[in-house]
Amino acid sequence: MAMDMAMATISHTHTRLTTHHQLLTALSSSTTLSHLKQIHTQILHYNSNNNEHSNNTLLSKLVLSICTLSSSSSSLHYALSVFSQIPNPQTHLSNKLLRHLSRSPFPEKTLFLYQKLRTIDASTLDRFSFPPLLKAVSKVCAFNHGLEIHGLASKLGLVSDPFIETGLIAMYASCRRIMDARLLFDKMSHPDAIAWNTIIDG
Repeated sequence: MAMDMAMATISHTHTRLTTHHQLLTALSSSTTLSHLKQIHTQILHYNSNNNEHSNNTLLSKLVLSICTLSSSSSSLHYALSVFSQIPNPQTHLSNKLLRHLSRSPFPEKTLFLYQKLRTIDASTLDRFSFPPLLKAVSKVCAFNHGLEIHGLASKLGLVSDPFIETGLIAMYASCRRIMDARLLFDKMSHPDAIAWNTIIDG
């Protein structure tokens, strides 16, 4: 019922969603990309009259709604475009988008987002950012990106995190750097099953 009302609201071009709550409800109820694009237009109109926090919340919800609906190349491009409209994206949003991109049929888009985040502020990355980044590197064998990401994780003091350690081992192994993967494995205090399997299969 709520979804039908939300869709009816945005289907009438003369009816405008004028409150934060209405826009959030419509985003939660949308089931097609075309509906989300209609709501996006109304968010942009709403944004001109409201504070940055409210605007960022709506755009963040829009990004996640796009990702929930589709993993097509055009949808992911649209999600990244909306993300770029957020002046100060919160880390949890960045991480959710990184995870979604790394699991999509187009993992290279994860590295595109990584470069944008580095441009904005490296502090937007935390220990939850690195596993999806390393997964994407492993999938596309982007070894130079992997080295850079490893260096950043070291700089931030995160390389002892077990999930990052395992991600690094998998990255080096996928890029055919088996000796480097083995060196990292030997330094692990408690290697997990994934790390063991990576070394055995390497």
